[in-house]
Amino acid sequence: MSFLSLKDEIIDEDLCTSCGMCVPACPDNLISISKQDVPLPQFSYELNKALDVCGSCNLCLEVCPGFDTGAVESDKRIFGRERKVEERWTGIYKKSYQLTTKNPEILSKVAAGGAGTILSITALEENYVDAMLVIGRDQEKPWMPKAFLTDSVEKIIECSQSSYCITPNLDLLNNTEFKKIGIVGVPCQIQAVNKVLNNKHNKDLSSLANKLAFTMEIACASNTSISGTEHLIANILNVELNKVEEMKYREGEYPGQFYVRTKDQEEHYLPFYRLVEEFKKHKTYRCLTCPDWWSGLSDISISDGDPNIFETSRDGGDIKPSSTVMVRTDLGEELIKLAFEKGYINLTDYDFYNNLGLERKRQRYNNYRLNSEKRVPLPSGPDENISELLSDNEVIEKGILRR
Repeated sequence: MSFLSLKDEIIDEDLCTSCGMCVPACPDNLISISKQDVPLPQFSYELNKALDVCGSCNLCLEVCPGFDTGAVESDKRIFGRERKVEERWTGIYKKSYQLTTKNPEILSKVAAGGAGTILSITALEENYVDAMLVIGRDQEKPWMPKAFLTDSVEKIIECSQSSYCITPNLDLLNNTEFKKIGIVGVPCQIQAVNKVLNNKHNKDLSSLANKLAFTMEIACASNTSISGTEHLIANILNVELNKVEEMKYREGEYPGQFYVRTKDQEEHYLPFYRLVEEFKKHKTYRCLTCPDWWSGLSDISISDGDPNIFETSRDGGDIKPSSTVMVRTDLGEELIKLAFEKGYINLTDYDFYNNLGLERKRQRYNNYRLNSEKRVPLPSGPDENISELLSDNEVIEKGILRR
């Protein structure tokens, strides 16, 4: 039992999500996250000393969502039951809405309806949290994602746009003085948070667990390594990386375009659907075999309000920017109500049916589950029978039924 368990069972099996939770979970600060195309945990000592240094501790593996996402245990703790078959991919929830921020400054900066940004601000203003953990851009290398733990509304707005790139963020929970932290993350990161909360009575995890006040997840179908973004800039747009001054994944009129501005003020654009096509070439094995579009374990889950943004980007369409919001917990319900009462948001009841991103994830996961010779992550629950397994390209071309 040591860091070697994490290495053997997760890292060497290509199952690391690069979430970073193993860093704050280690009681002796023995783990850090490498800075490379796919960031991975690294041990502070020589590996042959791990057994002596770690002793019987195995917390890094216990909080890892790489293979065991902990979803079944987390569902029971949060909702008091396991999810039903029809809830396998949506998770358990109270209410679903279409949401759009009323703040024009925020709406001009976000990818869709601005739900993640405005609800993060509401949580901070109403003292649900002391700080929010969000993803922005590196100042020196604007095409690189960077996590920030911030109590600044201005910083939250600055980090308001989606990042389609693997970004460790949970390592920032280590050694922070903030006592109540809200986390915006993708499903694997939210699963790691909940694995800590499932073990909050462990004396080595209790302090970390007590900081975790609020979670909001972004639906994830296309997380990629940094090489995917660099490929778009260097090989598709033919821009040298060292000349990039600003980069955004979805800039301009909805649904937005991939945008790069160089230091000599040249502007370059690429339609969003092209990102989807190119990013498929830059996914890790863990992302390809990811069992969840939403984890279903956050207080609030968010996705783009357009159920087929690929088609909208490719073929056009008069669709107003909005966010689909799944309210799962009492805390999430309180926050939505507050944001509405403060006049921050427009809110419309919404009957969630399906989403192209969700269907891509579902088909991809089941293809790997049935055909991969390597291990794939455990599912969040039993799935409905799939009459026809489709490739990713077939899912995109077939599209989904709109309502």
